[in-house]
Amino acid sequence: MLSAVPYFQTGLLILVWIIFSLWSYRGVIARFSEARKHSDSDLIVAYASESGSAEALSTQLADCLRAQGASVQHLPLNQVTPDRLRSLKILLIIASTYGEGDAPDNGRFFIPTLKKAAGQFPGLKFSVLGLGDTNYEHFCGFADAINSSLLDAAASTLAPLVAVDRNDPEAIASWFWQLDELGMIDYGGLHQTDKVSPDGQSHANELILSERRYLNPGSPGAPLYEINFSVQEHLNWSAGDIAQLHLNGQIREYSIASVPQEGVLRLLVREQKHPDGRLGLGSGWLCQSAEVDSVSSVSLRCNPSFHCPASSGKLILIGNGSGLAGLRAHLKARELTGEHDNWLIFGERSPATDRHWDDELMRWYESGHLAFLDRSFSRADKDELKSLGGSASCGYVQDVVMARNERLMRWIREGATIMVCGSRNGMAQDVDHLLCRLFGEDAVTDLTAAGRYRRDVY
Repeated sequence: MLSAVPYFQTGLLILVWIIFSLWSYRGVIARFSEARKHSDSDLIVAYASESGSAEALSTQLADCLRAQGASVQHLPLNQVTPDRLRSLKILLIIASTYGEGDAPDNGRFFIPTLKKAAGQFPGLKFSVLGLGDTNYEHFCGFADAINSSLLDAAASTLAPLVAVDRNDPEAIASWFWQLDELGMIDYGGLHQTDKVSPDGQSHANELILSERRYLNPGSPGAPLYEINFSVQEHLNWSAGDIAQLHLNGQIREYSIASVPQEGVLRLLVREQKHPDGRLGLGSGWLCQSAEVDSVSSVSLRCNPSFHCPASSGKLILIGNGSGLAGLRAHLKARELTGEHDNWLIFGERSPATDRHWDDELMRWYESGHLAFLDRSFSRADKDELKSLGGSASCGYVQDVVMARNERLMRWIREGATIMVCGSRNGMAQDVDHLLCRLFGEDAVTDLTAAGRYRRDVY
């Protein structure tokens, strides 16, 4: 009969080896165990993004955490509600600041909602990465306001706020290294090509300017041009996306007015002038300097915050001026997919000179692709409007919204999505204030959180 002692000794040695191995790798286990144990309600990566940089960085952070075993929710900041914060353990925020301390659209409701709820979140730990530009007085002002608001709500800082000037890669990396030191991510273990970067756009393409059309000669407004680039077969984008023009290393952005199936990348560009009469960098190139058949360097930026929801039925499109570009792309895309519950509310200056793409809009209206076409002209008299198709009125876009408020409310009740494209501080701001008056601020916040109120404003 064989002795059991050797088997006992062998088993003991194996057990000792396992214990030693676990002890040796305790640092690795500690680094990832915290991330692995987070449930969907424990860890959120949130973004407030204007040009796409903050969203791109947050996507890379969320992917990095998931690759290392964490269960992560990746959300626009507007969707991080007080109800979510009550059960949350860790909140990581990457937020851009627009202009003089303003919030991007997909984050503008976070602080007001937080203050209105007057909640206290002592169990929440957070950290903020702010993207901004020191040329503005309130550098990273929105990110700083987020940080202060969360501290006021009794949350505690996981890692100090890092303010980044013009996407400085070293400053961005410093925030990620803070997370690495806390054991949140293994930033040092990432391959160099996987390191986070703020580049939300594809590489630049050399596109040929195929056509330039002056659309509004004699207009009381600045000249407006249709700019068409011929495109290669491999280029692809969605309605709502952005074209980035690269000049002298600087970038100018424009809403794309076409869809790839048309074989052309179309822009609607208004000439911009400095006080001394010099043309703006981008509009000067596109509207005057670039010759037909010449080459421009253009990249495409995905802009999911202005994509049409896949489940949308009725669509309300509101805009003014060159904002017609982003709205036209959605109308064309929905024509191709046979979605015809569309309503366009659009404003310009003069009905005699500013009826851009009028033939196409009237074709869509007469065919039923546009269920309603409401145009407003700020410099018109009633006699000028009598011959126009659809509904035309004197005044501004917000006047039409007010006059049609019953239909607007009915469409919203029936599940419609509102998409606004055009001037931020004029039309878009006035429409936003009016919607809050008509529906209430909470309802507008809910529409935004549900993806049923989307804006591409500038």
